[in-house]
Amino acid sequence: MSFPLSDLDERIQAVRLREKAAQAQADHWDDKSRRIGHLRGLTFLVALLSGGSAFMAETEASVWGAAALAVVAFVAFLWLIRRHDVCLLAMQRAEREALVERARAVRLAGQFDGLEDTGRDLHPSGHPYAADLDLFGEGSLFQRISIAHTHFGRNALAQSLLVPLDPASVPERQQAVSELAELRAFRTELEREARALVHFSHKGKVLTRETPDPSFLLTWIESPRGLPTSSGFQVLCTLIPIATIGGMVASFAFGAAPYYLIPLVVGLILLAKTRDVTGPTFGTVSQTEGSFLPYADLLRVLEGLDPKTPHTQKLISELKPSREDTSRLTASHEMQRFRDLVSWYDIRHNGMIYPFIEAIFLWSIHSTLRLERWKTRIGPRARRWFEIIGEMEALASLAELMDVDPMATLPELAREDAELVAEELAHPLIAASRRKTNDLPTLASGKGLLITGSNMSGKSTFLRALGVNVVLALAGGPVTARRFLLPPLVLRTSLRIEDSLLTGTSHFFAEVKKLASVVETAQAGQPVLFLLDEVLHGTNSRERIIGARWVLAELLEHGARGIMTTHDEGLTSFEGPLRERVSMYHFREDVEGGAMTFDYTLREGPVRSGNALRLMRSVGLSVPIEE
Repeated sequence: MSFPLSDLDERIQAVRLREKAAQAQADHWDDKSRRIGHLRGLTFLVALLSGGSAFMAETEASVWGAAALAVVAFVAFLWLIRRHDVCLLAMQRAEREALVERARAVRLAGQFDGLEDTGRDLHPSGHPYAADLDLFGEGSLFQRISIAHTHFGRNALAQSLLVPLDPASVPERQQAVSELAELRAFRTELEREARALVHFSHKGKVLTRETPDPSFLLTWIESPRGLPTSSGFQVLCTLIPIATIGGMVASFAFGAAPYYLIPLVVGLILLAKTRDVTGPTFGTVSQTEGSFLPYADLLRVLEGLDPKTPHTQKLISELKPSREDTSRLTASHEMQRFRDLVSWYDIRHNGMIYPFIEAIFLWSIHSTLRLERWKTRIGPRARRWFEIIGEMEALASLAELMDVDPMATLPELAREDAELVAEELAHPLIAASRRKTNDLPTLASGKGLLITGSNMSGKSTFLRALGVNVVLALAGGPVTARRFLLPPLVLRTSLRIEDSLLTGTSHFFAEVKKLASVVETAQAGQPVLFLLDEVLHGTNSRERIIGARWVLAELLEHGARGIMTTHDEGLTSFEGPLRERVSMYHFREDVEGGAMTFDYTLREGPVRSGNALRLMRSVGLSVPIEE
């Protein structure tokens, strides 16, 4: 869904206009709610004064006139309360829509580092490439693309970046992403309702709260029923209230013996026997419904989608009645049904009435039976609803990238023995207006590239550009390249090494362990794509050259393909099989009038000069330079 770079400013302007329109709507509803708030206070005052006047009036006409005015004012007061709530909801909805469009404009402009969700909490330790490729944290891929706001959506998106899809499932996911990229209004509505779970307005400010976590209630839904399921128990619980009430009527109205005490005592025994079930059930649903029900609006948005692609069709169909079971309700209606059932428990809060209602009608037993029948019908479907929310948010995030990035296109999948091809490859974390594209020399199995170049010339960025695009492709998402042909690959990298004082791990040893993991993966027969930056730079030149050559030879010998970068010119001299398997490329700088410039263009052959001494001179260090 790529578009000309020349259209970027126009698209940003269009999004800014939508943001302003949404904010104008929010301001309109805010003003309206303030006016209604004032009127609400006024009508209440009128009702109060009129009611008082009715009591103090001396004539019948004055009494009726004041009473009528009080009633009208009070009805108006109640109506204004409702209207005020409507205005507040509309204002918050418009505010969230403005936030969605504001974030979209930022992504279009490539200035996403100001977006609030960096995904830092999702970063896994010890992952083979997450840290190297900046998948999480400040300025990360997650921050760039995520429009997920629920716990489920954030985790689903993170997993799609960390765990490559099975190649067979990538095409269906690509179709879903492509479809959602065309449905901007749907994505806006989905994100707007997801933001409702974490954003709220208070005194004119938009604040953030923790995402509701329904996991405790989901565990209860999936647990076995606590009350007996036999029809005899349910019939008994139905007959006892009837017998109790009938006996009370006979006794108090017609003077019959107090036989109602028998079913009443039996009912009290039943209540005592079932208290260990009804009590915890009431506690569970009353304390956790607030973390479950807020997702209903988000589910309604998903249920309103009419998808055309198989993957999305399957997901959405699980939220709706099936052809085999038309009596089944939609997920959002099931949540509404749950809300209605929980409301039966509300009478427990009335301490004066509830003990009598409980004793006569076995209220807690019947309320619990209704809830348990509901949870038996729902079963594992409830957890699946939230998984679908997460998957749709993850798909929408990939679709958002496809919509807002002018270079975004879907990669082609190839056979395992095919070459890896990337034409006009660019890094998706660099703003489109500042990107420099390069063609990747084709990489076949058992072939490698050795890229040399001076500092700051673009070697590491090129490796990360390839790595991040491979991650996106293996997640079923778009890449930033004119053409990207990807065979099944297992990505492994060594670009950024972290030592640790806590574990006593040195920088060099940490790198050696990371390289060992890359080599072992290739030796296990997996189709590795390796990206290795400045290998073994923590040791002396002689050992570095020997070690780097061995690593490169071992990887290629086992069918891996990939790229290694180096500053060391001694590494560019190969003998034997490596000479046939490794191609040389480089990045370089130009020096004019003592100033260095970089064009970040990949060229054939090894580099013949460095710039370390010039960089030292540029910061005021008077190191001599040999011309």
